[in-house]
Amino acid sequence: MALSKENVEVLQRIESLIDALEVRGITSSKFYDLCSELDACLKLFPVQKIMQDGVEGDEKVLFVSLIKRLKKLEIYAGTQSEITTGLNTYIDDLDK
Repeated sequence: MALSKENVEVLQRIESLIDALEVRGITSSKFYDLCSELDACLKLFPVQKIMQDGVEGDEKVLFVSLIKRLKKLEIYAGTQSEITTGLNTYIDDLDK
């Protein structure tokens, strides 16, 4: 099954947001804004229908690649969150 033009555009936007999120050194507020926009795009993308109907060729390769990149990004974001939480422990201890 081929994706509609609208779905291809959303997929391309998702790819560009992941590209932006993979850049190291962006501020936490920029990271949050990009994650929020990515979340909105992912909600627009009919993943269940695509998984059920399937995709072919280049679209499938892109779809699988983006899923792998999202998994890596999730791990990175989780690690950054753990670091921040750990630092907050020390900051809280200094306030006591």
